[in-house]
Amino acid sequence: MRLPERPAENPSDASERLPAAAGSRKAPGCNSSKLLAHPIKLLQAGVPPARAATEFSRVLAIWTAELQDDNEQLQERLSGLAEQMTTEIEEMHEGIAEASDKGKPTLRRILATHEAVLDAVRKAQGAG
Repeated sequence: MRLPERPAENPSDASERLPAAAGSRKAPGCNSSKLLAHPIKLLQAGVPPARAATEFSRVLAIWTAELQDDNEQLQERLSGLAEQMTTEIEEMHEGIAEASDKGKPTLRRILATHEAVLDAVRKAQGAG
């Protein structure tokens, strides 16, 4: 399955909510917010979990290549992203509990997508 190219402009508002660790001490030429804008839009749209995880894996591979000589910075980014995903997952669990029966399937699908991405990030943390 071929993923669409990520947009070059207009990063999502959600990318601005990234933890400081995800964007601190950037490597030359690295722009974490722009890289994450498209995957975050996919999360918000509730795409299938495998697709979102694949797109985030692409970003993680870019980070790994850019920071191949700075494992500490890579781990900081991964930790920040994992923390953000964990927070959003906790919020979704609360939202599902409060949602009407009509809204629960959509929220559960989006929750599954977030959980798949968090799993991909945790795997990347273990590999780093």
